Amino acid sequence: MKKKLGVLVLLLAFALVTVGCDNTTTSSSKGGASLVFGLEIDKSTLEIAQPATTFAPQQEIYYVFNNNQAFGSNQLTIQLVNAADDKVLLEQSYDVGADNSIYANTVGFNNPGKYKVKMLIDGKTRAQQELIIE
Repeated sequence: MKKKLGVLVLLLAFALVTVGCDNTTTSSSKGGASLVFGLEIDKSTLEIAQPATTFAPQQEIYYVFNNNQAFGSNQLTIQLVNAADDKVLLEQSYDVGADNSIYANTVGFNNPGKYKVKMLIDGKTRAQQELIIE
């Protein structure tokens, strides 16, 4: 009986620790689009060397958005969203070629937390990726 109780206590402690540490990230996309982040980019191929979703504050984070088809619009919008309450913290639009399908740039975060980065074309989310800033 003591052995079963000990195992139960260990499982309960593990469950409480994992609930408090939400270090998982989610992503979503439409039509095969992708959004990848990392600290290095190959500028000739526009590929992220080591994809990651956890970064330190004030790091220069590279991202590559691949729409998997032509944008079909001359404007790409990026939203930075607080993952806890879905509040849009920043929205920036960029002029792009409607025939292009890939966009790469950098982003930085000053404050620790969990964020969503959304890529929108004509107001519709094409790809979304959560990031953790520790």
